[in-house]
Amino acid sequence: MNPLRAWNRFWFAPISARPLGVHRILFGLFVLAHLGLISVELDFWYSDAGLLRGDEAALTAGPLRPTPLSYFQDPASVRIALGLTAATAVAFTLGWHTKVASVLLYLGVMTFYNRNLLSNCGPDQVMMITAFYMMLAPCGAACSLDARRAARRRGSAAEPLIVPWAQRLMQLQLCLIYFVTAFWKCNGRAWLGGTAVHYVLFNHEVGQFNLEWLGGYPIVVNVMTFSALVGEFSLAFLLWFRPTRRWVALLGVGLHAGIWPMVNVPLFGEQMTAFYLLFLDPDELASLGSFFRPSRWFGGRSRAEVPGRIDAAEPPRGWRQLELAFAPASSPRTASGNS
Repeated sequence: MNPLRAWNRFWFAPISARPLGVHRILFGLFVLAHLGLISVELDFWYSDAGLLRGDEAALTAGPLRPTPLSYFQDPASVRIALGLTAATAVAFTLGWHTKVASVLLYLGVMTFYNRNLLSNCGPDQVMMITAFYMMLAPCGAACSLDARRAARRRGSAAEPLIVPWAQRLMQLQLCLIYFVTAFWKCNGRAWLGGTAVHYVLFNHEVGQFNLEWLGGYPIVVNVMTFSALVGEFSLAFLLWFRPTRRWVALLGVGLHAGIWPMVNVPLFGEQMTAFYLLFLDPDELASLGSFFRPSRWFGGRSRAEVPGRIDAAEPPRGWRQLELAFAPASSPRTASGNS
């Protein structure tokens, strides 16, 4: 294999735009949820009627983190900025003039991020990084009003293809987050000793529920600690390969579902698991969508069950459908032998 050709194919060979389009929709919803969360105490955190007044916000942010809210700090201006950012997030989610909306969304998210660095944490940083990548990516090429308008002009609903270099950056960013997190955990004795989760269970400043009772089961604490380490290292590498993608993605969902009751980090697990969609092939994404379709689980009789009607056999459903979609593609020799 030519390494240079493989490198160019990884970054620039056209791929389906649908995974990125679905991720755009989810990310837009996450931004709207974030704006809803900060609106609860908007004046305290982002206006001069709250924590940072006068030039304190600008001095805290420094010259390289500009924001209009360092100059227009009254509550009315902050509310206007919130409303404009929310309107931009709606347009971005719907895929209406997506390229312009993505730039404005990045500026809107950055406006609130830079206004108060004291309240920022992991979810805010992930949102800022994703907003920057979305500004560079052709995220409106599928699952958007822009794509629908382009299909009407073409006269066909052809499969949209994109050059994936910006999507690759998001994939690498996700893997880097997991790898660096697990690497630094291994530099201390608590994680390698299997006791780190014990301290999290008794940290009531960040916990959402009282889970101290789990501390009475050391083996459970050890399993949770080592499972988190193994999961983060696995997610950094195994999402790239189709045979392992399904299982490691389920492991990641379980990891963040386990973090949720122990640590209050709104929208962190949701953003991280949404990145998994960027690794899916089109058939995997279609099967995942069919798996979560309510009619698959609660619908009426299938077409094959209608009396007097002769149809092809019913396609696999539920978990079997996911298993077939995420299974490695059969080789040409195997396919010809089965035909």
